[in-house]
Amino acid sequence: MKNKIGDRDSKWSKDSLIMGKDYSTGGRGKIQGESESFGENYWEELERYATQKLEDLEGVERNKVRANGMDYYIPNSVQYRAHQSKARTILLCGANRIGKSTFGVMELCWHLTKKYPSWFPNERRFKGPIKAAISVDSFDKVTNVIEPKIKSYLPQDYYKLRRKGGYMSRIECKDGSFVSILTLEMDDSAYESADWDFVWEDEPQDQRKREGLVRGLVDRRGYECITFTPLTEAWMKDELIDKADGKRIEVFGAN
Repeated sequence: MKNKIGDRDSKWSKDSLIMGKDYSTGGRGKIQGESESFGENYWEELERYATQKLEDLEGVERNKVRANGMDYYIPNSVQYRAHQSKARTILLCGANRIGKSTFGVMELCWHLTKKYPSWFPNERRFKGPIKAAISVDSFDKVTNVIEPKIKSYLPQDYYKLRRKGGYMSRIECKDGSFVSILTLEMDDSAYESADWDFVWEDEPQDQRKREGLVRGLVDRRGYECITFTPLTEAWMKDELIDKADGKRIEVFGAN
């Protein structure tokens, strides 16, 4: 049986772990090169040392995820199928906790950075700076959901946040791309007179405001993702879900 760190006849001493040296006992009993500072509690202290090193490595990994979370994203089966859609309008709908908002923020992150996974459809890839918008139902949703998602997935050194009235109002990226943040609490005029390459709508949308966003997508032949729980805004069933054809509009959901 192979020896484990912590067994007294293990091949490796603490010093060998630190310095990369083999202080094997060679069957002679006492470990050569063993530091006297560890005394009789050598193996206990070795275990504490190894545990601390493991915690340090885990901390490094957590920092990497915080700095560039999109590189660690693994879609679930529903998200994966929706990401692969080639439709102009993609709807991901269902109950809470199926990853709707994470799907939406990842679509946005890929379009902003152009760091698409190999399986992402070429038809929906952008090559240059884009103009994007996020529409949510309230300013509280911006603070409690959208901003934390952005900070969790978009590379920290790639963008700057602009605020208005204490809320995130705009995301500006290194390549010149930007994202405007809209909420249904704003006047209808905020949704008009702009053109977009990509729009992400999170939660059910007001029909008139959504129509303003769609007009902004026409000239640039943009794409739209809507992530929502279908509890309000009945028009979305009649005008979107029931009219889905898999080409212009495609709907995905968890059973």
